[in-house]
Amino acid sequence: MKHFIIAALLLFTSAHAQSSYTLVPEKSKLVFTSIKSGSVIEAHEFKSLSGEINEQGLASVTIDLASVETGIDIRNERMKSMLFHVEKYAQAKVQTEVLLPALKNLKVGESFHRHVPVSVELHGQKQDLVAHSDVVKTSETTVTIYNTKPVLVNAAEFDLVKGIAALQKIAGLPSIATSVPVTFKLTFELPSK
Repeated sequence: MKHFIIAALLLFTSAHAQSSYTLVPEKSKLVFTSIKSGSVIEAHEFKSLSGEINEQGLASVTIDLASVETGIDIRNERMKSMLFHVEKYAQAKVQTEVLLPALKNLKVGESFHRHVPVSVELHGQKQDLVAHSDVVKTSETTVTIYNTKPVLVNAAEFDLVKGIAALQKIAGLPSIATSVPVTFKLTFELPSK
């Protein structure tokens, strides 16, 4: 009986320690800012995100590129077909490491800062960028990660310059910046017990 109780406790502890966090889409946001004609700044976002922080501390987020929202329907369609080519590249993927021991030791309301490489797969290309972010324990079961500095994404590194040029031409604009700042707020939640 004693061995059974010990085995049950070990299984419970192992299962609890290995629980992965799941992204909460309605509490998460990924925004990129475009600059056109030299000084016109506009914020856009992706409405469909999914992801997790797994048992090994690998955080991954999948972005549905067809969910791009610019506030103008025709521009949404042009970005999908002429820039992102969603028929071929439907998703972008982002991965980074989260310090699970530090995360588990946080009390509600506490945070720690991260300055880490982030792997980004977009438009058939994979690049490592750097993200400055804070990880905050927002409740006993949720954690929020948000950037403290924008992540700069260079279109040339993801083979997107031709798409930007096509958008610029069809919209009759003198210029569209090929480097854009990206901001994010991502909330992850442990599964219900």
